[in-house]
Amino acid sequence: MTHDVCGEFFGLMDRLGPFEPRPRVAVGVSGGPDSLALCLLLKAWTDRAGGALLALTVDHGLRHNAADEAVRVGSWLAARGIAHDVLRWEGDKPVSGIQAAARDARHRLLADRCRSEGILHLALAHHLEDQAETILLRFAKGSGPDGLAGMSPLRETGAVRILRPLLGMPRARLKAVLEAAGQPWIEDPSNRSAAYARVRLRTMADTLAKEGWTPAHAAETARRAGRTRSALEVATAQLLARAVEVWPEGCVLLRPEPIRAAPDDLALRVLGRCLASVGGARYQPRRDAVERFHRSFSGGAPPRGATLGGCRIMPRQDGRLLVAREPRSAVERIAIRGGATLRWDGRFLVTAPSGAGGVVAPLGAASCAGALPKHLERLPAVVRETLPVLLREGGAKSFPRFDFANGINPEEEAGTASAIRAVFAPPEPVAASAFVVV
Repeated sequence: MTHDVCGEFFGLMDRLGPFEPRPRVAVGVSGGPDSLALCLLLKAWTDRAGGALLALTVDHGLRHNAADEAVRVGSWLAARGIAHDVLRWEGDKPVSGIQAAARDARHRLLADRCRSEGILHLALAHHLEDQAETILLRFAKGSGPDGLAGMSPLRETGAVRILRPLLGMPRARLKAVLEAAGQPWIEDPSNRSAAYARVRLRTMADTLAKEGWTPAHAAETARRAGRTRSALEVATAQLLARAVEVWPEGCVLLRPEPIRAAPDDLALRVLGRCLASVGGARYQPRRDAVERFHRSFSGGAPPRGATLGGCRIMPRQDGRLLVAREPRSAVERIAIRGGATLRWDGRFLVTAPSGAGGVVAPLGAASCAGALPKHLERLPAVVRETLPVLLREGGAKSFPRFDFANGINPEEEAGTASAIRAVFAPPEPVAASAFVVV
């Protein structure tokens, strides 16, 4: 690697800081040229900072030679003193939408490993052409400022910071980094398949450039739209603070008056955030569906109830709206070992008591005869039914514990030593971090 490239990359990383002393960073490495180049650049950066780098390869189990490729990547990195591990996507794979499912699984596996290792920073190798393709695809789907802002170089997602330091660097420069280092790479055959929209766009790159649509132009478009998105998110955060109360049991209460008084776009953002968070979804519901519900806020009549985005929306006597997970959507049952942590229903991080494994299932489907803990009894039934419970051998049940939920300290109640810990941690939290423009 040349000094110029390293110096430029160090500057890009510094703009994504500050970082802790001796930072620990994880990087997703597929074996392709983009991620391998990022890995080598990060190795130089962490060495300079006195930190540590962990490379992670996700084996989706979708190609017969994927496991062998992961081993080859590990041997390349080991020769350069870079720690490496392979994460496998286990379980049944969907028949349709496989690319999106694989992407979600990859992000989940990488983020979960970072959490388990106590690593705060996860670096991904999206580059300039990736950004241009993302913007064009979103434009074709009718995206507004949020979509046209493209990918952010920095995204806070709970316990993990997603870093994309290469968004302004073209693919050709990344290949040049590997060539200068004498590092081979793996070409994914799917990158040449016309079955995928991104590949079809690449074949049109010269035609688009003649019309003025270059990756650099796309990056400038993203920067301008990003400023707009950032300003809108500040206003959205202010409206959320006035209108929304988030409960640790995975539901929210909405005050209709501030939403009714707000500009439509801000109101729709707040409603979409609440529905995505409570529904455990990575993306907000379709805008037209949210708009139809938003119309019930117009006029002086109280908003009506609705079912939307995997959520139940119900008026309360105090005039507020309860947004809760729809019981028929919360059906996941997952085996868990004692002391282990897993994500349940896309919403909760559930930790089983030490030495007490079983199956995590929805409370409403668990035939919970007998008295419930007080902090659960006082919840609305629709909320209670969609909470996780641990079904143990012999018919015993471990109920969820929410620290000081609704002013009640569950530790004061009997039987909480065997409780499971449930932390409401949806992929898209209501109070999401602001969009970062660098």
